[in-house]
Order: sequence, then structure tokens, then C-alpha cells
Amino acid sequence: MNEKNRWDSRLKVGSEIIDNQHKVLFDLIKDLNNAIQVGASVRVVNILLGVLRDYALQHFQTEEDFFEKHAEYKDHCLEHYTLIKRLNEFILDFRNNRMLDDKTPASFLEDWLYDHIELYDLPYFSHESVNSGLLGEPVVIDEFDADVEKRRQHSRIPHNEVVDGEILAHCYNATRFASGKAKIVNMSPGGLMLSSVSDYQIMDLLIVSCSIGRNFKMEEKVMVKAVNDRLYSVQFISPSEETIDFFTKLYGSVHLNRAKID
Repeated sequence: MNEKNRWDSRLKVGSEIIDNQHKVLFDLIKDLNNAIQVGASVRVVNILLGVLRDYALQHFQTEEDFFEKHAEYKDHCLEHYTLIKRLNEFILDFRNNRMLDDKTPASFLEDWLYDHIELYDLPYFSHESVNSGLLGEPVVIDEFDADVEKRRQHSRIPHNEVVDGEILAHCYNATRFASGKAKIVNMSPGGLMLSSVSDYQIMDLLIVSCSIGRNFKMEEKVMVKAVNDRLYSVQFISPSEETIDFFTKLYGSVHLNRAKID
């Protein structure tokens, strides 16, 4: 088995937050490659590519917060810029059928992530200026400013304008390559509560598509975090700006806990 196709303990950098984000990136790459291998539709593959890129941007910003006092901080930021540029070029080539025969999505993406962690992240996180800050790292990541004045700028959306009867959703299980239906029985800025006859497992990655009320259409990737009979608690992974804006207005707050990873 190729050692670069999954996260393992040799890649631990000493930060639970960063290690968990690296694990999610490996899972996203695995789901993308599996979808391509089984001939998933162009729409599904494009969604997975977009989620991977958005989550990578989010992850690199989290890393840069740790490296702010490192003497080579700017160099690491430049490395992140180069990685995103390479990922954008890969996505463009893939969408235009310009992939080289000897360069599969699997080989590119695994090298892209594994080499970065091994050659850049591990040495940086072992540095004194970074290591000393790990003891006080926050439990919650990717949090919006909850300043009271900013919250007041957003008016709540009345529930009767948003919810009109049952909210039915289409769910594509990117982990198990199966489609199904679900009813959204509860929703929050962090995720959804789904009721479904489908058999989802903890850590399954789903693409949930639905309409909420008359004006908002949502298509997001989520991870199953808890299962209770046929009720599934799922968490957003790198939600779109439209979804963030919708929940901001719905809850009258700019505080959105997007990617807390236990």
C-alpha cells in the first residue's frame, strides 16, 4: 500500500486541531478518488473538488495562525500559496481532460498533501516559537467573531418565512457511493439533524441537497458525527458563503462554528 495515501501517526505535528484537519483532508482526497474510480457524475466530482479546495484554504489559514511568530512565517505562507496554485491548476486540467496518463488524481493529491506535511509542517511545528503555543490551543476552530455590534447588523429571518412544511433532502453518501433521501428535523449553524431510512455510519461523508422555504437552496458536504436509531447528527465541512450567510441571518448572529472536530 502506498504510504502516502492515508494519514498515519508519523504525520502527527503535535497539535490536535491540525492533525484532525490533516485527517479530514486525506478523507476528502480518498472520497474524490473513489468517486472518480466508480464513475460518479461530473456534478458529484466537481462538488468534491470544490469542497477539497475550500477546506484546504481554511486549513492553511489555521496553520498560519500558529506560525505567526516563526522566523520563516512568510516562507510558509508562500508555500501555502504555491499549494493552492498547484491545486487550482490540477482542478482546471482535470475538468478539461488534460491529465497526463502517468499522473492520476490519487498520485497528485497524495503527494501534494503528504509531502507538504512531511517537508514543511513537521519541521515548523517542532520549532520552539510554534511548539510553545500548542499548550493553549483552542478547542473550537474556525469561529466567526461574535461581537455584539456585528450581531446587531443582522436581522433574524422569521421561521415562517424559511420553513414551509417538511424539509426533504437528497443525500449522496460519498463514502459508500449510495444515494438516499432524508428529512431535516433540526438545523443549526454547525450542522443538521437528519431522519432517514438509509444506513449511515459515523464518519460517513454526505452531500446534502435541499431547498429550505422558497428562496434558499443548499448543497453542502457534511460528516456523520452521531447516530441514534434512524436519527443522524451531521456536521458541515467547509460550508459555502451562501450557507454561512443564510444561517447568520436565520440565527441573528455572525457566530458560526463551522468545523469543530472532536
